[in-house]
Amino acid sequence: MPRIVLVSLLHRHAARFPVYPVAQLCSLLSAHPGKVWLPPCEGEEIAALTRAAADRPLGQLASLAQGWCELGIQPRDGDKAGLALAQYDEELLDNLAHYWSSAERINRPITDNLFELRREVVDEALGSSLRQGWLKGQQARLKQLLTNGEEPQIAFVEVEACYWLRAQLAEQRGVELIWPEL
Repeated sequence: MPRIVLVSLLHRHAARFPVYPVAQLCSLLSAHPGKVWLPPCEGEEIAALTRAAADRPLGQLASLAQGWCELGIQPRDGDKAGLALAQYDEELLDNLAHYWSSAERINRPITDNLFELRREVVDEALGSSLRQGWLKGQQARLKQLLTNGEEPQIAFVEVEACYWLRAQLAEQRGVELIWPEL
């Protein structure tokens, strides 16, 4: 039975929410053996995790670029769906500013629920082609994790995307999904 630890990364949001220090992520990495998966992102978190995983198998998760939608988009004039998404994003970030008072709260079901709801708003506002790209990337990531054999794994995933993998992995027979303890 593969054991998979799934960790939400703040990546682009780390500066706005400084409750999740990179050193804590590296400690978490050290505490869990096996293959390390990182998203195809750049930044301080990814660089530090890459260095910390130097002697371990390291994989890059499939890209979500075809379905990605940044938080805080700027809608065009008259774009009601885009305006609804921008308003949702603003409220989401305000709510997270209150909820993410500590690192322990980032990898919790409430965070996953908020981003799952956001994705529904994104899909409604921006259409099916973005949704298809999102699902294609997520399914490729799921396949990567499930075809790694029995080796333990720790996957660091963008906070906006982690909910989908957690939900899918939780439904897989024979997979031990671990929520990280910070």
